[in-house]
Amino acid sequence: MDRIIVSVVSTSAMLFSAASVRAGGVDQPQPYRAARVSSADGSGANHDFVTVSGSSRHTVAEMQGAGRIVHMWFTLAPKDPAYLHKTRLQIYWDGQDTPAVDVPFGDFHALGHGTVRLFHNAFMSVEARPLLNHNLADKNVGGFNNYFPMPYAKGAKIVIDNTSDKPIAALYYQIDYQQWASPPSPLRFHARYSESPAGPAENPPGYPKNPDGRFNHLILDTQGKGHFIGVVLSVDALTGGWWEGDDMTWVDGEERASIVGTGTEDYFGGAWGFRQEYHTPQHGVTVLEKVEGREDWRAGRYTVYRFCEKDPVPFTRSFRMSIERGHANDRRNCIYSSVAYWYQE
Repeated sequence: MDRIIVSVVSTSAMLFSAASVRAGGVDQPQPYRAARVSSADGSGANHDFVTVSGSSRHTVAEMQGAGRIVHMWFTLAPKDPAYLHKTRLQIYWDGQDTPAVDVPFGDFHALGHGTVRLFHNAFMSVEARPLLNHNLADKNVGGFNNYFPMPYAKGAKIVIDNTSDKPIAALYYQIDYQQWASPPSPLRFHARYSESPAGPAENPPGYPKNPDGRFNHLILDTQGKGHFIGVVLSVDALTGGWWEGDDMTWVDGEERASIVGTGTEDYFGGAWGFRQEYHTPQHGVTVLEKVEGREDWRAGRYTVYRFCEKDPVPFTRSFRMSIERGHANDRRNCIYSSVAYWYQE
């Protein structure tokens, strides 16, 4: 069934030729044409979704020419309870064969451990229970929004990859983007997922300090020019003390990290551990679940986020960031996963 592409244009809309012109405030002329790709029923009926079979991919949108994605909204009716991890969001820029974004759907939206929570921050929001209908058959669903600006020069493609053998019975989406006469930015948005499986509970004797980041959970290691804008970190903690791990960042190939933190909860805007879920524009805790049988009150499943909207970290040649699993990685029995977000030429 045909899907609809909707363009919304003011009566005086025009495409400006200068790529350097940025969209101004709401009281200024806007130098782009607003458009949308959605799952709307092309016949005018109300079948406004697509079904994605098990172990298959669905191309959500393909845009041509220069532009910028400004908002993506999704909701899914899955058959697999683990859909948040088994569904992957992939985004390609300018005809490239390798996606710049290839991340589990839930983790991309700051929700680890396969669970949905209600929250909002500077770049994303998830609308979930109790705001959604209490009578929903699947209580682990929601409306997923992200507002990362994503410029491109020659085109963009967005794909939902269902790696489960069960179908997504209904996938609804709206992709809002801008059409520009020439590229609005030389930078491209990227997101990368990383996971560190459980290791030994304690470090070898004689390893009480960690000046070099050995055994750290790797968040991002990339080459090129750009700037880092944030991270989502999920921890399946068998014991407490994991938040004593420090963040470490190496910029442009330096031998010793020049940006070093004082603890995991400190980097993510908290202090003295985390006790409850909360959300602010720049940092927060979206998931905090205690697990039956884990006696340590600090154990459990956590997802935390920090966005550097006010303080992005630029790099000209390379960028590497990691974080300890506990002090000097003495909590390597905890499972870590993360999503890094950055822009790069």
